[in-house]
Amino acid sequence: MPVTARRTALHGAVSQSSDASTRPTGRGLAKHRKSSKSAAAPRAAAAVLSVGLAVGGGAAISVVTAPQTASAATTAKLTAGQIRGNASIASRPLIRFRDSGKTVKYVQKTLRLRQDGWFGNSTVGALKKFQRSWGLSATGYMNKPTWGRLTWAANHGVLYGKVGTKAASTTTFRAKVLREAAKLKGTPYRYGGTSTKGFDCSGYTGYVYKKAGKKLPRTSRQQYSATKHISKATAKAGDLVFFKSGGGGVYHVGIYAGGGMLWHASKPGKPVAKAKIWTSSVAFGRV
Repeated sequence: MPVTARRTALHGAVSQSSDASTRPTGRGLAKHRKSSKSAAAPRAAAAVLSVGLAVGGGAAISVVTAPQTASAATTAKLTAGQIRGNASIASRPLIRFRDSGKTVKYVQKTLRLRQDGWFGNSTVGALKKFQRSWGLSATGYMNKPTWGRLTWAANHGVLYGKVGTKAASTTTFRAKVLREAAKLKGTPYRYGGTSTKGFDCSGYTGYVYKKAGKKLPRTSRQQYSATKHISKATAKAGDLVFFKSGGGGVYHVGIYAGGGMLWHASKPGKPVAKAKIWTSSVAFGRV
């Protein structure tokens, strides 16, 4: 009996010691255990749990996320190229390659290109051609001298011409005609007048053409006879437009301004002005 009691006690002692070594509990282990998970894992799990509770109909829980690198407000801002490409025409923005916007469309429209609003290779090429035709530096981007010429071209229907050729000479001459014609706006009508004190119709056209570099005869009929007669379809701003009576005679002359308009000295009490051509009984002439 004593021996049996000892074995039983010993077996219990060994069992307790084994349990204690294989299943440790209490603060002792927690105190010395190293965590193998990063601090970010519990936070990520908490965020997932929070979202799950909210979706499942639980109480609303705020989840704080890391700040984003770009906000919607930042992406909505225009780039420098878009700012230039949408600037007002009057400000003559320095538009260049890869800019985009409504003002780029205006440039493309004037250059008679497809208006996609993108200042790409085709726009650069057409602009260089335009610049060379007017003796400007062929940079391929919009600068102030180019804006001045381009807006003038848009208003008068004059575009290309090659410097040093007959076509360029003709185009440049018509441009001069239009500039001189516009300078005299408001000059009073004067029968027989040929100076800035007052003009009649042919006195006005003769004065303007002389300033631009070519001489015309005195009367409207003589001017008609001295010009090459051209069709309305081929007429350009700066050419002469003659008004014909029912019998075919010429009774009035003006300077074609393009788009169905002309510069002229019309009648007593009406100063030199730009006006709409009011009849279809007209003929066009080119010097």
